[in-house]
Amino acid sequence: MTEHTTDSDDLHDLLNDARESLDEVFADADAFFAAEVEQVRSATIRLYGVDYELPARVPLTFNMLLARHAEDESMDAFARVLAPLFGASALQHWLDSGIDDRQLGIVLAWSIANIKAPGVISLRQAAEAYDKQQTERAEGKAPTASATSGAASSKTGPSSKRTSGGSTGSRRKRSRR
Repeated sequence: MTEHTTDSDDLHDLLNDARESLDEVFADADAFFAAEVEQVRSATIRLYGVDYELPARVPLTFNMLLARHAEDESMDAFARVLAPLFGASALQHWLDSGIDDRQLGIVLAWSIANIKAPGVISLRQAAEAYDKQQTERAEGKAPTASATSGAASSKTGPSSKRTSGGSTGSRRKRSRR
């Protein structure tokens, strides 16, 4: 009978092999994504005395709510769409503070661009882009916001389409609750 002895180096190698095998069948997505997000500097915007730290990436919830409420022009639906980016009470605070449609458009243009790549656009550049888009839209040269970027329209929310039940026979869609 031979006696088998294992020194500490052999044991260490065996444990490393076992860990590597485990890594092949177990992936920690939480740790992976947390490490990715740690590398991203979030953009922050101050509006009416409140600092809003934007998410490191565009939340899927935002995109899903934007798609769901694309035809719903209610203030409630618009507030729900904005909540994943700015919090549930942000829109009401902005309205109470007197935000106008141009200011809202600029804030949204700046925010969406800077979530994707913080620092990519200044508020002045966002204002210029917003003004250009509005001019082109008025001249019939630009597609609506909902058809291009998914950005919200001026005052009423995600859709810039007008509906008229009286003249076209169509009716405004109600949001699904």
